[in-house]
Amino acid sequence: MLLTGQRSFFELNILDYENASDSPASADRNLLWVAVRSGWQHHQSMSTAAILYTYEIDMLLNWLRHLYATGRSQNRLLFREPCLSFECISADTDEFLLQIKLANEVAPDWHDDPFSPFWLPIVVPKRKLLEAINQLAEQFIIFPVRR
Repeated sequence: MLLTGQRSFFELNILDYENASDSPASADRNLLWVAVRSGWQHHQSMSTAAILYTYEIDMLLNWLRHLYATGRSQNRLLFREPCLSFECISADTDEFLLQIKLANEVAPDWHDDPFSPFWLPIVVPKRKLLEAINQLAEQFIIFPVRR
């Protein structure tokens, strides 16, 4: 999934499940390794970490779809691991100002304060938001929630 603005971008790609499908705990079966790539002004960073669960990918998809369909911002989307979150600061008919929290394992290389997160602002055109939704949905088909 790639969210692109004029001065910044955020990319999230699902790499694999962290654990085998026969792991005894549901949480273990559904933890995903993801690659996070971000850019802001002239800086770029990439990291990989096991920070999202399959059901959280589903939550993110629903959050993005609701934003696209209604044009209304929702509450901040938080995940079990506090290093990543999504928020829509403002929305109009053609674009959205998203703010993505990047901390700890996925904090950008250029962010030199380990005690505070980096809030990545991205102004995303509506058509680019739809492309990102479709990209993430395609990845989610490959890595669905394991029962």
